[in-house]
Amino acid sequence: MRRVTAFVCMALAVSVASADEPATWYTIVADSGATLGHVSLQVESRVDGRDLIESQQIYLRESGGVANRTTTRTVVREEADGRVSSIESTARTGRFWSRTNATVDANRVDVVRETPTGSGRESVVLPADVRFDDGEALLQSWTPASTPRLEFTNFDSDSMAVERIVIEPIGAADAQGRINAVRWRYEGQDLRGVSRIVLENGRLLEVAQPMFGETFRVRLTDRATAEARHPPYQVIPNMAQRAPFQISQEARRGHIRYRYAFLEGVTFPLPQTGEQRARTDGAFIALDICDTCGPGLPTDEAYLAAARRSTTWLQSDHPRLQAMAAAARGYDVSDARKMEVLLQRAIPYLEEADFNGHYSALDTLERRKGDCTEAAVLLAALGRAAGIPTRVASGVSYSRQSYHGVSNAFIPHSWVVAYVDGHWRSFDLALREFDSAHIALTIGDGDPRSIAAAGQLASLLRLDTMAEVRARPAG
Repeated sequence: MRRVTAFVCMALAVSVASADEPATWYTIVADSGATLGHVSLQVESRVDGRDLIESQQIYLRESGGVANRTTTRTVVREEADGRVSSIESTARTGRFWSRTNATVDANRVDVVRETPTGSGRESVVLPADVRFDDGEALLQSWTPASTPRLEFTNFDSDSMAVERIVIEPIGAADAQGRINAVRWRYEGQDLRGVSRIVLENGRLLEVAQPMFGETFRVRLTDRATAEARHPPYQVIPNMAQRAPFQISQEARRGHIRYRYAFLEGVTFPLPQTGEQRARTDGAFIALDICDTCGPGLPTDEAYLAAARRSTTWLQSDHPRLQAMAAAARGYDVSDARKMEVLLQRAIPYLEEADFNGHYSALDTLERRKGDCTEAAVLLAALGRAAGIPTRVASGVSYSRQSYHGVSNAFIPHSWVVAYVDGHWRSFDLALREFDSAHIALTIGDGDPRSIAAAGQLASLLRLDTMAEVRARPAG
């Protein structure tokens, strides 16, 4: 279960006060009335430029668990000519901390991520026209009447990745001159997020971001309101999506067909895994899910090579993960059986549930706790360490039993898809088995952005019908 920690401010454009003025404050609230936390944005001048500083605090708790505050501070350093030279971000949840340093050159960003378990490095290639301000300068002078569509590439300091952003107005400006608009975020051609924004004279007043049935609003306010004490936000009960009827165990082991309606006038493709086939029909999309329903992910060598690569979240080349995968790697058995062996090998490292934060495979080994996202990144990394191509699927899965006070509902979930024995197959470490009540919305590499995107896309879909598909009796 990916938490809301990284969700709520991914859509917040940097809209700060002038240099050396007091910070601009935002509060983060759900439409249910609950408060999640706050954000502050500030500019500090330097002799040779300026620093753009964003500080965020989120306060969460699960049923029966300990409340946790997650604090994040990001500093974007600009030189005198406006060029971004570095980005530094530190985050802390309870006793766990992480630090990310990014050095920006003309055509790439070199990223180093550190945690108590060690560090990882990667380089991100930059397109020539990339921005680092989330379009702040464009928004300040934007007039929808003359430019009805803003489109640009942006380097996102949260995910340390390049994205394509499209902003379009919703109707005309109101009597106060406020502009309502929708902002789309893409990774390549894949939709990774949608939010509504409110602008006044180029200044961002509010971001409304749907997430698994809730809508979170990042709203302009004053410091006293932003920092006011509030109870921790209860994640799972607020994000579960009720099923129209109970799904039997027999049906989950068979073939289920789901029909979803697209909301907000947005249509988008969904993943075609080895078990999931997706077909779009106008304002609806049909999903057939069974052991052999889907055509599978791509199988060209470039895609498979990328699915074997070590990343900052799936550190499959680390000696510790290599050692855990060594036995399976050497077995004279099928790759599917190797994934099952690795799944059993990983179980002891996730015996304690923890729903706060998001951690890499190596961090999960050290902490020995987590939820389904940690289970997915750990198993995906072990698969890659054994030479098996893996990806992380994120979406929803069905829970008939009570789970954190919610039953008969679809709940945020992540699992692994692995290329074994000539085809893509799903493996679920958290639930121990995959069934036809798993619906994949995004495919990624265990990174927070692709996991968060599943929550965004879930909010743009409404379950219309679902039915068990049974084969006709012979004769």
